Amino acid sequence: MANKIGIIGHIGNAVENVILSRIKNNSLYNEYHKRSEKGAPWKRQAQTMEKKEIEDLTKAIMSATDPENPRRGELMRFYTSMNTDLHLGSCVDNRILPIQCAKYNLVDKDGTANEDVKRLLEKPWFLELQKLVVKSTFEGTTLIELFELNDKGEIKEVKEIPQGNFIAHKGIIVNEEWDENGASYKEGKYSNYYVQIGNDWSLGLYAQIGLIVIAKKLGLGSWLSYIDKFGVPPVFAITERMDNTRRDELYDMLVNFRMNHFAVLQGSEKIEIPNNYNVDAYKSFSSLNEYADSLISKRLLGGTGTTDEKSYVGSAEVHERLLVYRNKVDKLLFKYYFNEEIKPRLIKLSSVYAPLENLTLEYDEKESLTLTGILKAIKDLSQYYEFDIEELVKVTGLPITKLKSVVDKKTTETTSQKKKPDASGKGIISPQAQADVYKLFAATWDAAIDKLVNDIYDGKVKTTDLDKDLVLKNYATFNKEAKKAWGKGYYDENLTRQFRENLLQFAGAKAHDLMKQLDGLNTGKTKKEDFIKEAKAIVNKHNETWLNTESKFAGDCVSSAQEYATYIDDVDIYPNMKYRTMGDADVRSSHADNEGLIIPVDEVTALSPFDYGCRCWWEQTTEAPTSRTIKGVKFKNNPYKTGQVFNDEQSYFENIADKKKGLIRDKTEMMKQYMPYSQTITVDDQMVHVNDFYDLKDGAANIKAAKKLAEKLEQDVYILPHIENSDTLSVKNPELAIGNKAYAADLKTFDPDVASSTRKFVANSVNTANKQGCKAVVCDISKAPEINCLKIAADKLRGDLKGTGKANIKKIVIIKDKTVIMVTRKQLAQKNYLKYFEVE
Repeated sequence: MANKIGIIGHIGNAVENVILSRIKNNSLYNEYHKRSEKGAPWKRQAQTMEKKEIEDLTKAIMSATDPENPRRGELMRFYTSMNTDLHLGSCVDNRILPIQCAKYNLVDKDGTANEDVKRLLEKPWFLELQKLVVKSTFEGTTLIELFELNDKGEIKEVKEIPQGNFIAHKGIIVNEEWDENGASYKEGKYSNYYVQIGNDWSLGLYAQIGLIVIAKKLGLGSWLSYIDKFGVPPVFAITERMDNTRRDELYDMLVNFRMNHFAVLQGSEKIEIPNNYNVDAYKSFSSLNEYADSLISKRLLGGTGTTDEKSYVGSAEVHERLLVYRNKVDKLLFKYYFNEEIKPRLIKLSSVYAPLENLTLEYDEKESLTLTGILKAIKDLSQYYEFDIEELVKVTGLPITKLKSVVDKKTTETTSQKKKPDASGKGIISPQAQADVYKLFAATWDAAIDKLVNDIYDGKVKTTDLDKDLVLKNYATFNKEAKKAWGKGYYDENLTRQFRENLLQFAGAKAHDLMKQLDGLNTGKTKKEDFIKEAKAIVNKHNETWLNTESKFAGDCVSSAQEYATYIDDVDIYPNMKYRTMGDADVRSSHADNEGLIIPVDEVTALSPFDYGCRCWWEQTTEAPTSRTIKGVKFKNNPYKTGQVFNDEQSYFENIADKKKGLIRDKTEMMKQYMPYSQTITVDDQMVHVNDFYDLKDGAANIKAAKKLAEKLEQDVYILPHIENSDTLSVKNPELAIGNKAYAADLKTFDPDVASSTRKFVANSVNTANKQGCKAVVCDISKAPEINCLKIAADKLRGDLKGTGKANIKKIVIIKDKTVIMVTRKQLAQKNYLKYFEVE
């Protein structure tokens, strides 16, 4: 029976393979896409065209910028109301249409345009995408959904998520406008379908011109009201009769007068219509309207010359140039978002867009000649060059059949005696030279690198003088991948802190290696331009190709360490780990030799990846261990056990001369003072900012004290980096900074096992903080034994800080249980100084 089932299973697998082999990738993907969830849920609300006033704008901006719970619904509705202004819409079109109509190419790394792939973008959805990206400049943070595909696997449409239905700083899409929770679009399954344009708090230019549009609309409303009351002159019926019957007859007559245009009068009765009745009053409203329009044009377009029909030619040309600058910025904006954010999502969304992977969008900034200019150029050049007829027809659109000689014999003879144009092409950039230019100006080359290369050539820096920008860039790249691989809690674990220490040291070693290579080019005989050209090639390889490979390796190592922690938790169920490879032709032979190796979980000393680009992995198993040990791999390291992502076998570490290793280590350690404060803790309205390299030993105590200070002093508090000293490095490490990172404070906590009295504790604290160069000292005397410890501390501080003693100390903070007191030296010098310590 079992054999029969096996045969059926084999037949089923064979049929499945045949069916799948005949299905086109696009059809298979589209079917999967159709069956998947249709984007993050959100509910569209009806638009209401209510009258907006200044109060509405004020409330909308306050709601959108609320640091705790920002909501953009009111702002969105206000902006929708603004869009009904026709002049404003025209100005916005003058920014958007040039981008939608701009010439662009999809080019490979050599600058060659691909017209076939470009046709994938010549669709209505691409125009809408350009509009939404540029529109973010005016309306602020914009969220775009790329999800719907047609039967061809191409984008069907792009959607804008209403601003009221997403909360940017949380990165979520909410179903109802005031929902607290929603679906994340920055992380998780929806991250590949949504693109946020602009930062989390951008309000756009509309927030600046909102008051002008309101004034214009209110003026227009007043104008309509004025017309309703005074636009048609009044009609007066004058009579000497006083009876009610005639009065009623005249009343009915006047009511119908505007329709009938005649009246039947008696005796001395007459009808009067005033002449010249407020004929110029409309000018007040017209002036307001023109003034508002001019302000809108100036803010959005740089001037009124492109919208005002009465503008002078000179001023119009100036304003047009200002608009060109804005259009260039708009192009850069769309170019960035397409290449960095939208293109990767298109590739993941459908295999139709796979050809985009090795292409980038570049705008064609070459100036194009008018037909008149082309014809003039042909005329001027025809005496020197012959033209291709087919190309002339294509460029000019004229039905040219052949070229006609337009020079006489004399001219021909004279011309033939002239020196021929240099056939070597002097001044003309060859295709190879163009390719070199693209390589020279790679994305990795910036002003900081330019300065570094010049300083190395001029001998101003040594290879041990680590470049700060280079180290920080390396660390930021590695740390970003490590954080992404670990996920939540990355800044809370001791292990990940060890990873960051290692990543920083590796970043320093990498920077030293690059500087060493650049220094090696400088032989003293090399021309500067040749040196810079070679330097750029090395920088491009080091800071792009290798950096990408190394950062991926770092992320994979951190991910393996996290997985290994789960293997340890499951060791009672799966006691062993099995080495696996992808089993294809790309597997390194040395790695393939380890296929099937089984080792007890707690004895594994090497986690994948075992080399750059390695795809091997470990899997849990209950199979018995083998007698073999892992061999042939380049990197043997278990980051979970060693706390290292890059171990000492990495070439950058090995390439540091032994006598320089200590110096490079110390120089890298000093870079911690420039590291970011990635972890933040909110305390009421204040923040505690925790540096990536805060002191692990006293970290918990420092954060606890910082929270108290932030709450009671109503100031932001910073947990400063801790620099590990060595035999050759001695750095003071104040724990905190109050108000800003420059206002360093030394934290001292009374320990009954160490300190004998409050007086000695305070004296030692102040003395130590002063030597460290701190501007403040924080003394936590919560565990002091004396009942009147606050008074003792106050008296001692007054005596020690009298006059100019301990000059560095400007402020003193005392913590006593839940009480936090901050005093200045000036307050200590006063006779009634005890009142500041809440002591009678």
